Amino acid sequence: MPRRRPLPVAPPGLWDRPDMAAALAERDMQSVLTIYKRWTGASQPQIATMTGVPQPTISLILNGKRQVTSIETFEKFAEGLDIPRERLGLAAAEPAAVIEAEPAAGPDRRSVLAIGAAWAIDEELEEVTRRMQLFAASNVDDAALDQLETSVEVVGRRYETSDAATVYPVALKQRRWVAELMAGHQHPSQRRHLYLIGGKLSGLLGYLAFDLGNELVARAYCNEAMGLAKAAGHGDLAAWVRGTQSFIAYYGGRYREALDLARDGQRYARGGPASIRLAISGEARTLGKLGDAAGVDEAVSRALAAHAKIEDADPVGYFLSFDPFTASRIAGNAASAYLAAGAHERAREFTDQAIPIFAAAGSTASHALTLVDASMTHLAGPFPEPDRAGALVSEALAVGADLRSEVVARRAKDFLISAAQWRTVPEISEISDAVQAWRMPTA
Repeated sequence: MPRRRPLPVAPPGLWDRPDMAAALAERDMQSVLTIYKRWTGASQPQIATMTGVPQPTISLILNGKRQVTSIETFEKFAEGLDIPRERLGLAAAEPAAVIEAEPAAGPDRRSVLAIGAAWAIDEELEEVTRRMQLFAASNVDDAALDQLETSVEVVGRRYETSDAATVYPVALKQRRWVAELMAGHQHPSQRRHLYLIGGKLSGLLGYLAFDLGNELVARAYCNEAMGLAKAAGHGDLAAWVRGTQSFIAYYGGRYREALDLARDGQRYARGGPASIRLAISGEARTLGKLGDAAGVDEAVSRALAAHAKIEDADPVGYFLSFDPFTASRIAGNAASAYLAAGAHERAREFTDQAIPIFAAAGSTASHALTLVDASMTHLAGPFPEPDRAGALVSEALAVGADLRSEVVARRAKDFLISAAQWRTVPEISEISDAVQAWRMPTA
């Protein structure tokens, strides 16, 4: 059996050092443990072993996140680290009772062997105890994991009323913190939870990077998110990531790839929360671009039927949510799908549903996108209305005046291509330069 590292021993005079004496007098255990570690080289697990105070608690004390207030805990530190009890204001320990024993004869060979066996058993028991402590030790607790989950939602909701350039640094900071935590030790269930949180943040960063115009980084984050989803055994997250990869391929003009990714995502979704997003945003819109009108109808109907089975308390939600798509999200994406398929009247039905909801909710990007989609419906049919179309894009420009979005900018430029034959119409000519100059993010 390998030799175990001996437990540290306080050097002579440690408790009399001025800084240690002051910390003990104030019962400042953060300073006490910091000084103790500096002079003994003790690790947090060793301090935990010596005192019986859990290692995560030791970590919180050293980081100033928990103060020691209970007499019981002071007692553990005094006894485990050999701190003079009076230095911590503790009463002197009661002397152990002395038990008189009969004079014993010298040990025979059998008793010597028994003592040796007992020492071996004690040493093995201590080894088991240490392993159990290591298994239970964690650099994160459930409350911190819950807080990280909340931060994921904050990132998604903040994007809804701002833009990717504002939200990206927040998501990146959270993702780096999760990476630091993952480099430490956690209980298996906590580690799976960290995989899930890290995967969600990487997925969000994938979308945000694409919206900032950097597809290469976006795809890398999506690959990372997919790996973490599989490691966590979380099919819903894997389906969500496939949806984002489909979205990226769609805006890259790779429609067949986008459709394949969306349909592969359905394999992971298994009818779960992500299935609606995959059907309406992934399949329906891409089938429209591929000219499959019947396929659009089927995918839209499937998304609406799945949505009818869930409780949709919030008609808006937010685009970067890991929950099922809401009614307004379905309407906005259905409009895009029918617009791509050339069914402009159907597209207008859905834009008319979505625009008021997005406007009331202050969903900047979604509102601007749907206004542009609505404008496109007025350029088609036997009686086009380019003036009405131009007015809607002008409204979209006002809504997204401070918006830096690759997605919105591309959609607006698609409008200019479709409206090229009416460029002399005042409502079109007046917005042409503004659309071309619409804030484009830097990669």
